[in-house]
Amino acid sequence: MTPDAVALLQRSIDKVVRLTRTDGEVIVAKIDLVDPIDEEIVYEMLSTSDESKYEKFDRQPAYLLYFSDISAVEAVANPLNT
Repeated sequence: MTPDAVALLQRSIDKVVRLTRTDGEVIVAKIDLVDPIDEEIVYEMLSTSDESKYEKFDRQPAYLLYFSDISAVEAVANPLNT
């Protein structure tokens, strides 16, 4: 990831972003934690383009994703319209 993308993630804690993974999956997520040292984020998934990869839970779990698995980050201006 670029330094600008990392900076956007750091500014987006408790906000919603659209993450594109290197495998093409698109995730709309609320960012909980950004760790630039270990190069990972923790997020709550709001939606994904590939729901079949994830187990269904009654409560919303948090997920961990490494920077190396992210190809793009976009801020979501209005998360209600994702």
